[in-house]
Amino acid sequence: MLFCDFLTDWLEVHKMNIEGITYCGYKLILKQVYPYFKKLRVTLDDLSPLHIQNYYAAKLKKLSSNTVLKHHALIRSALAYARKMNLIKENVTDLVEKPKKQKFIGNFYNQEEIGRLLSILKDSPIETPVMLSIYFGLRRSEILGVKWDAIDLVNRTLIINHKVVPVSGDGKYRLEESDTLKTDSSYRAMPLNDHLCNYLLDLKKKQEADKKFCGNRYNKKYDGYMCVNKLGRLILPNYIRKQFKRLLESNRMRVIRFHDLRHSCASLLLHLGYNMKDIQMWLGHGDIGTTMNIYAHIKVLSKKIFLTG
Repeated sequence: MLFCDFLTDWLEVHKMNIEGITYCGYKLILKQVYPYFKKLRVTLDDLSPLHIQNYYAAKLKKLSSNTVLKHHALIRSALAYARKMNLIKENVTDLVEKPKKQKFIGNFYNQEEIGRLLSILKDSPIETPVMLSIYFGLRRSEILGVKWDAIDLVNRTLIINHKVVPVSGDGKYRLEESDTLKTDSSYRAMPLNDHLCNYLLDLKKKQEADKKFCGNRYNKKYDGYMCVNKLGRLILPNYIRKQFKRLLESNRMRVIRFHDLRHSCASLLLHLGYNMKDIQMWLGHGDIGTTMNIYAHIKVLSKKIFLTG
């Protein structure tokens, strides 16, 4: 069997054990891996560490080392399966020099900038997603997955237990709903203060009014979700990203990624005196090492740039 054909077969077998978004990501990687090894006509039996090393070297001329590391992860997982099935004697990826991971340098807003963002946010079409990201540091998939039945105004809590992720593959685009979050720590209860409770009550009234006004034109598919537009349609991830950038530029604010609001939330919690364990639980990190890395990154940027009182 050619190695490239084995990879295709492995992915179809592996499909049942992974989420749709992961499968689509693997498919995109395979589109680059397959033709390279197809041209070599190398079989699974004859695959050597040099074949893999040469592939990495070729891809590093065009792709970042972090991207090539994803290719490495796919190939290594596929060969681990082949080893388990006694199709090969060893996993040759264990013998190669994998690319070094590039440390991503993110960004964040300080307390003053967060305050200004909140002041220009009112009545924006992405007001709710941004609010949820600023106050709770939610992942984008968690924000889109927030439902009204996760809100308990009596006990003043927001339960994070659902997500919506964009999945694209085979020329099609869809939103995938799931109760399976990234880590066990992702399931958490967030506290609601007076401001958020009042905001959510007003938002619920507006959405009920939109339903009555639109009548049959109102989209019932995402009825019960919080982040919908006036027609009841779920706010799409790309729309949030583009509108957020446009909002910052039009108000002459320093442009950061939407995901950087998650880091901004962490920086604000640090400034308010929360410890690492509290922040880990707040952000839903499965490993406190992730929280510590963010802290170290924020600390370095704070000294260089802008952390204010």
